[in-house]
Amino acid sequence: MPLRIVQVGLGGWGRDWAQNILPKVEEVHPVAWVDADPATLTAARQTLGIPKECCFTSLEAALAAVAADAVLVTTPVGAHIPVALEAIEAGKHVLVEKPFAPNLAEARRAVEAAAARGPVLMVSQNYRFFPAPRAVAELIAGGTLGSVGGVYVDFRRNVTHATGRVRHFALADPLLVDMAIHHFDLMRMILKQEPRLVSCHSWNPPWSPFTGGDAAATATVAFDGGAVASWRGNWVSPGDQTYWAGEWRVECAGGEIRWTSREELGGTSGDRVTVHPADGPAKELKLPTVRPHGRAGALAAFAAAVQAGTEPETSGRDNLRTLGLVEAALSSAATGQAVSVSPQAETRRG
Repeated sequence: MPLRIVQVGLGGWGRDWAQNILPKVEEVHPVAWVDADPATLTAARQTLGIPKECCFTSLEAALAAVAADAVLVTTPVGAHIPVALEAIEAGKHVLVEKPFAPNLAEARRAVEAAAARGPVLMVSQNYRFFPAPRAVAELIAGGTLGSVGGVYVDFRRNVTHATGRVRHFALADPLLVDMAIHHFDLMRMILKQEPRLVSCHSWNPPWSPFTGGDAAATATVAFDGGAVASWRGNWVSPGDQTYWAGEWRVECAGGEIRWTSREELGGTSGDRVTVHPADGPAKELKLPTVRPHGRAGALAAFAAAVQAGTEPETSGRDNLRTLGLVEAALSSAATGQAVSVSPQAETRRG
């Protein structure tokens, strides 16, 4: 039986979820849609063709009217935790868009609530659900190239004239909070190591339209297994544009791995992994099929975890590490000092 889902948050990104993601995953069945703003709710209903009786201005009203198993949270980040807590209190499983929460303290509240009540709490770190990073993670774990010494990531986009990004221009620290979080999470995924120390510097190029925070940054992240990652990101770069996952080089004892992922429109055809052994010619890997991928892959993984009663790969508990790295990078950029990424208390489930 498909997982019955109530979606909360029907702004532009929420409507994209409703129109382009939910229909791709047969393991889920949306039963209600919620937005606190009546005008937004009406616009979404008309655009998406949602029955009026399935639309509500509060999660409480929706859960009182329909039988549901889970809640998908696609609101602005400030509402993520209040909605998640309400859903958890009602005994519903929760999938929340990234970033998980505005800060680590709020995220911990949701993780602790889920641990106490029992529902699955998962964060949609959708960049993990692409062929290239999954192949790289498997390659590193297999040890054929030996231990990892350094990771180098470059991310370059130019959203200066992108009208759809106008809201981002005023967000607080959007590069680190809304974009680098993907790359930081991928570092954790492929290395199977946890960050312990980060040094970050950010700045706003003179031509940047961003007013809420800097559009460019660099960060050096030291991991507990000995690897060190160097990340460079720029929202307003006039240089060659990278794919959304960036351009990666992973230096190992026995050679180098180069890879990229998530092409322009979010597809998988641009995913590439090339292995450069120290003692032989470079070769491009045949990548696994990841279907569905991206956000749909995260949603399918969420449904599978609920069905199996297991903790998902990107559970709320696990995502504390990713969010903690972002928070430490912000602190480092603000103070000019290297900042420790504080260990998170283990929680039995989330």
